[in-house]
Amino acid sequence: MGFCPGKQIELDSARVDSLLKYVGFNKVSLTKEYRIKKEDSNIYFDFNAIAKGYAIDRLAVMMQNYGIHNYLLEVGGELVAKGINPSKNKSWVVGIDDPQVIEGRQLKLMIQLKNKAMASSGNYRKFRVDESTGKKYVHTINPITGYTKNGTTLGVTIIANSCAEADAYATSFMAMELEEVKALLGSNKTLEAYIIYLDDKGETQEFMTNGIKQLIVK
Repeated sequence: MGFCPGKQIELDSARVDSLLKYVGFNKVSLTKEYRIKKEDSNIYFDFNAIAKGYAIDRLAVMMQNYGIHNYLLEVGGELVAKGINPSKNKSWVVGIDDPQVIEGRQLKLMIQLKNKAMASSGNYRKFRVDESTGKKYVHTINPITGYTKNGTTLGVTIIANSCAEADAYATSFMAMELEEVKALLGSNKTLEAYIIYLDDKGETQEFMTNGIKQLIVK
């Protein structure tokens, strides 16, 4: 598909079906000796969806261990904010990109972030267009179907207690239907979400949890 390291490959339905047998955590387990057991030796782990978030979480632990309690860490758009901005004696203020701005960057929202982590995911920057057909292939893969998810969701931003968690949910929500996402958010009160999507008429709409609304800088 061209989104991972290595040679770009062409996929058809038969190839996708054959690869799906390697997908799913139900195909791996942890032994009593804390060794990974796989149903098939060809299964491997790719932690790209949470790698940046986890790395920032570890940096945050290091900051705390050094006695630093007011800081904002950011790597590739993933954030951890602790305490306040000392130069302004206020909460940290961070921006959320507008996913419909292709050239350059433009902010959609500005929000306050304190003692929380934030991560965003979207298909607006990472995609590939087939030169012969003009078809757009996005980088979010639906693990159930094995195909790219060309849904109506343009971008997802999640606020959570850890950046790895925010990172994981932001990516997962890009591969889910909006109503499924809303149901999950209703049952998990530790998450706050801001979602930009297209409605049935192709018009841009927004969904945000009450927690996000309270953090918006006007």
